[in-house]
Amino acid sequence: MCLRWQHSFGQRAIAIVVAALTVAHAPDVRAADYPGAIADLRVARGAGTIAEAWLADATTQYRHFVLGSPYEAASLMVRLRDGKLLRLTLPEDSVFEDRQPRLADLDGDGIDEIVLVRSYLRRGAALAVIALRGGALSIVAETPPTGSPNTWLNPAGIADFDGDGQHDIAYVQMPHVLGLLRVWTLRSGSLVEIAKMPDTSNHVMGSPHLGLSAVADFDGDGVADLAIPTRDRTYLRFLSFKGGARELGRKPLESTAVYDFRLRHVSGVPFVDVGSAGGGSELIGLR
Repeated sequence: MCLRWQHSFGQRAIAIVVAALTVAHAPDVRAADYPGAIADLRVARGAGTIAEAWLADATTQYRHFVLGSPYEAASLMVRLRDGKLLRLTLPEDSVFEDRQPRLADLDGDGIDEIVLVRSYLRRGAALAVIALRGGALSIVAETPPTGSPNTWLNPAGIADFDGDGQHDIAYVQMPHVLGLLRVWTLRSGSLVEIAKMPDTSNHVMGSPHLGLSAVADFDGDGVADLAIPTRDRTYLRFLSFKGGARELGRKPLESTAVYDFRLRHVSGVPFVDVGSAGGGSELIGLR
């Protein structure tokens, strides 16, 4: 089912559909309130021990610049609920090739972890999970890197995709070339791959828009699904991972997907507001 209309994107806020995430990416966010913040400031806000998280300490040491700006971040900053500030600075062999910290309780202990893309200067990109340990920030789990410099991955969503009660992380490996969707879960302190699916993309080369995906229960079975474009971004795919990875359906797009998606509900049914080329949008649902 598709509903379509046109509207201007203007300066609308970035919207990425992941678990326990609130994004502050609007004109009223004051950089002065966020020490060391990179120019493209996006603040993740949590309801628990971690109150806010943002990327800091711009660096040019990794010159891939897939997100369109001539810098990446060397550090992650966190403000705890009691106001204490914590900083995690990566070694010189890697950067955060990302703009958006993502908060989710991945291990079920009631405290959010932070999910970010870490790119190594020589080994490519990995998905990193950062947690509070002994009053400090620490990388507690990481996927294998993509293998070579200037290869990247973009997170697509965090949710309980397989219905086991634990949050999983979906990302697209090399969304501009390979387009391989991979789903991971944190198990016994390590990230374990539980599903994969080819022919996907959630990013345009050189764009700051990271959110070309949406998470919702599109088929009504009580388990989260993922809506994501095909690798050429001309179709929207609805994917389920309950009982194994499968496509629930796909819908053609009138224009190529380019800008961040928003999740909307019409009479209680989830639809995806797809940001299309030319600044318009299409409202698309599975049912």
